[in-house]
Amino acid sequence: MKTAVVWYAEQMQSKEQFTQDEFDSIYQQAKEMEKQQIIDAYADGVKETKSRCEYDNAKEYYNETFNK
Repeated sequence: MKTAVVWYAEQMQSKEQFTQDEFDSIYQQAKEMEKQQIIDAYADGVKETKSRCEYDNAKEYYNETFNK
């Protein structure tokens, strides 16, 4: 699986020029990929370690940590 950063870099290298709408779309997709990757990693870490955590679920963790 590619990270959001690698995917974004590949998209930016795929063309010489982008319209603003194309750029905005690629940027938003990369942000959403990064969000999902963080959520998945948190959930996997909790499941793997069988540890208790201060957040009820991975989305709550993401929102409390990154949506300030």
